[in-house]
Amino acid sequence: MPKPLQSILIKPVGSFCNIRCDYCFYLEKHRLYTGPPSTHQMTEATLEKLISEMFIYSDFPTFLWQGGEPTVMGLEFFEKAVALQKFYAKSKGKSYANALQTNAMLLTEAWAEFLRRENFLVGVSLDGPEHIHDRYRKDSQGQGTFQRVLTKAQMLLAQRVPVNILATVNDYSVNYPKEIYKFLKDQGFQFMQFSPVVEADPQHPEIAAPYSVKAHDYGRFLEQLFNCWVKDFDFKRLKQKTSIRFFDTLIQVYLGMMPDHCALHKECNDYLVVEHNGDLFSCDFLVDTDTRLGNLHELSLHTAFQSASHLAFGKRKANLDEECQHCPWLRQCYGGCIKDRIRDSQDKGRNRFCESYKFFFSRADARFQELAKLYRQYYQ
Repeated sequence: MPKPLQSILIKPVGSFCNIRCDYCFYLEKHRLYTGPPSTHQMTEATLEKLISEMFIYSDFPTFLWQGGEPTVMGLEFFEKAVALQKFYAKSKGKSYANALQTNAMLLTEAWAEFLRRENFLVGVSLDGPEHIHDRYRKDSQGQGTFQRVLTKAQMLLAQRVPVNILATVNDYSVNYPKEIYKFLKDQGFQFMQFSPVVEADPQHPEIAAPYSVKAHDYGRFLEQLFNCWVKDFDFKRLKQKTSIRFFDTLIQVYLGMMPDHCALHKECNDYLVVEHNGDLFSCDFLVDTDTRLGNLHELSLHTAFQSASHLAFGKRKANLDEECQHCPWLRQCYGGCIKDRIRDSQDKGRNRFCESYKFFFSRADARFQELAKLYRQYYQ
């Protein structure tokens, strides 16, 4: 029986954003569409169609709002979205969830009250303390955004909005794992997610952009970050002071569970992306003309999710080279995210961070084995 669609990643303003991060991979996606990026806005008809179909095809529909910068659409758009969700949830007898990924620049007290009331999980893009965050996360005038973002993130915490920090790991921030961890923890952010940056150089696509993180550096970053996380882990009561998504997901792997992070799955066709005009894609990291599945106004979400193209996309992840297939750490990562793959002539590939993961797993494996054992004993 085919697995049901449970999550949809929504780009209500496409790639349009109110700031200009140097390493942003999505800004250029506006070239897929005609007209200025500021005009790429989701209509109410598209909004209602995607919401109504999610309640038809999903047991527990989860709506992930991203961009660009989704809050550019304004609070009224999201109030409309939630009103539609409540209507279809009542008619179908289902529950649902929302998550918003934002740079936080446009958030206000009214936004915070709405996000708390409607139980949104809010991901805030914050790379660390000021010298790290402002290295690449600048506004359209080239000014750093740290103070504005931190103020808005602290406002969310004060309003009891659940906040998850998304920090990129780039060529600069990779040197400061302990400082970043301590800073985020001291600011009261208990939930963290770290994402390595590797993009092609716009001028020389055959090489990585200068802000990309090198594999050996990222491996050491993970090790030091893990050591910080472990020190704050209460092994007796199995309580965490902080949650780091990658490590939490690896605990699931060591327990033999299906991890909730698609990058660690054997296949990765877990969700769909819907652009502002209803175009559907398999992955937000690989939105392009050749990965378009169709348009929401021409085919259903169910048809797109079960399509041969989407299923084939997911199977690409399992197409690994010989060394990867015999790697002792294969079960831990299954080759990682395909956006980070270096493809060969047979379309098999190895992750750019293969060296990182081998370095990290060889040093963290014993601790994860210990944690898995403790969890099994605790829940027996």
